[in-house]
Amino acid sequence: MIIMYTPDGGEPQRFDMRKLKTSEAQIVCRTTDMPWAQVKRGVLNDEPEPMRAVVWALLKREQPALRFGEFDPQVDELTSRFDAREVADYCTEIGKAGGSEDDIDGAYRDLARNAADPDEAEKFIADFRGAGPKEPAKSRTSKTGS
Repeated sequence: MIIMYTPDGGEPQRFDMRKLKTSEAQIVCRTTDMPWAQVKRGVLNDEPEPMRAVVWALLKREQPALRFGEFDPQVDELTSRFDAREVADYCTEIGKAGGSEDDIDGAYRDLARNAADPDEAEKFIADFRGAGPKEPAKSRTSKTGS
């Protein structure tokens, strides 16, 4: 997951949850009093406490003295987005789920809209959806008969 942090009046910052070290994940778990699986679900569901804790842990790399209580963004300044690997994983799941063409189209649109890079996600989805069973290459003969 990518957590987007856009401070009021500031530029968006991207924090890749996969970049957390194990020791940092342990600190996030202790700080939030949540097991790691719950932290991941919380980030996926845009729950403020786990998102705040993950971003705080990553910010501490550049600001080691930053205390958790000092990092208190507004609720709408944090949101989660899918990284490229998650987009690929969800494409596979959408393909397996079935449903009407409208439902499937809607699921792919939602996926792209919730990706960290929506344009890249749309390209990936288009390629993914266009990649059906490949036909074997047909032998070609030249027009001259050779």
